Amino acid sequence: MKIKYFVITIAILLAVSAVFGAAAFALNLYTGPIIAAKNAGAANDRLNAVMPGGSAYEDITATLSDVPASVVKVNKETNGLGYVIEAQATSQYTGSTPMDIVIGVDATGKICGIELAGHSESLIFGADYPSTYIGKDSALADVGLYAGSTFSSTAFKNAVTEAMGVLISNNLIAAGVKSDAQILEELIPTVAPGYTKLSDATASGNIQKALKAENDTGFAYIMTEGDASYLALVNATGVCKIYDVEANDVTDAHEALVTEAKAHATANQKSYTDAFITKVERMMEGATEITSIELDTFNTVVDAVSLKVGDATYYAFYSRSIGFHQMDVYIIIDETGAIAKVDAKAFIFEKEYFMAFGGMNDAEYKAGFVGITSDTFTGEEAVIATATMTSNAMKQSVEDAFASFNSIMGGEQ
Repeated sequence: MKIKYFVITIAILLAVSAVFGAAAFALNLYTGPIIAAKNAGAANDRLNAVMPGGSAYEDITATLSDVPASVVKVNKETNGLGYVIEAQATSQYTGSTPMDIVIGVDATGKICGIELAGHSESLIFGADYPSTYIGKDSALADVGLYAGSTFSSTAFKNAVTEAMGVLISNNLIAAGVKSDAQILEELIPTVAPGYTKLSDATASGNIQKALKAENDTGFAYIMTEGDASYLALVNATGVCKIYDVEANDVTDAHEALVTEAKAHATANQKSYTDAFITKVERMMEGATEITSIELDTFNTVVDAVSLKVGDATYYAFYSRSIGFHQMDVYIIIDETGAIAKVDAKAFIFEKEYFMAFGGMNDAEYKAGFVGITSDTFTGEEAVIATATMTSNAMKQSVEDAFASFNSIMGGEQ
C-alpha cells in the first residue's frame, strides 16, 4: 500500500512539474523578447546619448583594422547617422579602472556628442571640458587641456584622437584639416617634453601666439616670417630652436626669429640661478668654480652648473617635474656620468591624501640613486610606494638630468 501511495505521489509531482514547466516556457516565450528588447534599449540609451536621433546600432569593431587598445567598440548607427565609439583612457593619476568615454561622430566626421560615462580618478576635469569637443572634426582645432587636470585631460584627448583615427584609417570619415599653427602647437610635446601646463602669454611682433610653461622650463612661440609659420622654443637657460611644420630644425636659417623669441623669453623667464647655486653649495661642501651652463635640451631641467670639489669636476641640474604638485629636484652627476647626490625640496606633499602612505626614509631613498648612470638607471630606484605621481616625477627628473649631462658631454657618456 505504501508503495502504491508513493507511486501516486511521484506521478502527481511530475504532472504538476510538467504544468508549471510548460507555463514557465510559455511565459519565457512571451517575456524573453521583452526583456531582451529592454536590455538592448538600455544599451542603446548609452549610445543614443551621444548620437542625436540614433535608434539602432551594429557592432562593426571586428571588421576594422588598426584598432588601438583604447578603442573598445565601434558601433555603426543603422540609419546612416554616423558612429559611436566606446573608448577608455588611463591617466597618470591612478592605475585603477580606466576612464569610460563614449563618443558620437556624425556622418560628416564631426563629434556630435561625447560623455565621460565613468571614471575612478580622484582629480578629474569638470563636465564642461568634454563639451568643448562638440562640433569638432578630427583636427580638434582649439581643443586644449583642462587646467588643474592636465594628466586626465591629456589621456581623454588622446583617447578621442585615437578613436577618430580608427574611423579615418578605415575610410569611414574624412580627416579634418589642421592649420599650420595647430600642427606646430601640437609639435611642442614632442620637441619640448618638459614644457608642462602651457598657458597663454602676451604676444607681439612676429609672435602670433606665446605660451609659457607653468613649471618655468621655457616658452613656446608660433611665429610667422613671410607666408610661413614656425615654432620657436626658448628654454630656461636661454637657448632657442626653430622648427617648421614638418618638424625640421631650421634654427640656423631664421636668425631674426631667434633674436625676437629670445628677447621675449629673457624679459619673462624666471631665474633660479642664485637660489640653485646656494643649494649646490649646501649639497657639495667645498664647491668652487661654480659656472652656469647653457643647455640645448628642452626637458624639465631649468638650470645647470659645473663645479669643482678639489680636483674633481661635477655637474649639477635643477629639474622642475610635475608630481602630485610641482617638484623641485636637484641632481649632481660626477664627470664619469654617475649620480653623486640627489635631493628635493619635498618628496611627498599633503601626506593625508595618501591614505596608504606608511612613510619613507628620505636618506635611504636619496642614497639609492648614488652611483647610478644613464645606462644602469631602470626607474625602479625612483619608486615610492603608493605615491605614483611623485615616483613618475622623480623618474622624469633623473632621466632629464642624464639627458642634459649627455648633451653637455656631446653624447659621449
